[in-house]
Amino acid sequence: MSGEVYFHYSYITRANKWTKSEAQSKLISHFFKPNSFFDRDTKNEFFIGINPNDGKKYLLISERGFREIRTDLEAHLSTKLSFFPEAQDIVYTDLEAFYIENAVDYDKIEKDIKKFNKEAVTKAKLLNNLKELARARQMYEEKVYYFVAIDVESYEKDHSCLLEVGWSIYDSRKDIFMDRHFCVKEYRHLKNGQYLADMKDRFMFGKTVWASLAEISEEFLRDITPDDESDDKVTVLVGHDVNIDVKYFEGMGKHMKNALENLVKFDTAIMYAAREGKAHDRVSLGNLADALNVENYCLHNAGNDAHFTLLSFIELCKLPVPQIITTKVVASS
Repeated sequence: MSGEVYFHYSYITRANKWTKSEAQSKLISHFFKPNSFFDRDTKNEFFIGINPNDGKKYLLISERGFREIRTDLEAHLSTKLSFFPEAQDIVYTDLEAFYIENAVDYDKIEKDIKKFNKEAVTKAKLLNNLKELARARQMYEEKVYYFVAIDVESYEKDHSCLLEVGWSIYDSRKDIFMDRHFCVKEYRHLKNGQYLADMKDRFMFGKTVWASLAEISEEFLRDITPDDESDDKVTVLVGHDVNIDVKYFEGMGKHMKNALENLVKFDTAIMYAAREGKAHDRVSLGNLADALNVENYCLHNAGNDAHFTLLSFIELCKLPVPQIITTKVVASS
């Protein structure tokens, strides 16, 4: 079966690929209904194969099988059809050939494929997350990066209102830590406490500064930008559910968005889930810190949360990478 061209069966059953005629489209849709199609006297050979690009299984039909189906469809419509699907440059693996006897068999095959693909997506995501964990560990060990953990606290009744911004810095080149915590002047009149804890006055690692969003943005950009041409500072962003915090930071202005766009980013929630062999599960920052024996207190303060996120990141980077990917990472480098 090597060298054969295969098409996704689900693709060739789309009526709009065959014709633009509404009347013909209805007839084609009926032709491909499982109860009609698999009860025909003609039995086509089908295949199940795995696409090596995404690890998923697909129900396939060969080029010869497609031509047979088109001949039957032309007879059904009493007209010639010119449709021929575009061939994809994919070499499917683990090919299995078989015949589908009826609609019940078809439904079972579809369910089996969906189940397999769901597991394949989970495995692929987990493997990717483990690779990111290995990458974070490698970058931490190189001692040349400037790690910055970020966090924000928004108003409990309107999350577009940013009340606090915090970041925690670890300059691995010099083994120096620094923490920053800001409260936003524009929303001084707003206060959490009904649904979310109000901890803005409980920053434990320095002095809280009241400033406008523009001023906070300037301070952050100053902290992550090289001082001059001789400064080899390369910033790496860290967060717990980092994409959420990044969106808030990007909302501070175009310059901020441009500055963050190309930075390497690591998510401690994903890193920990990967260590636990889970692709999707997330733990709270407090539970993460507890699991890593990072002493933590006064959470839900943006400065404190950034601090504990950074410490948790470092602890995760100190742990050995699970054996499942250690050899693969080394082999691909």
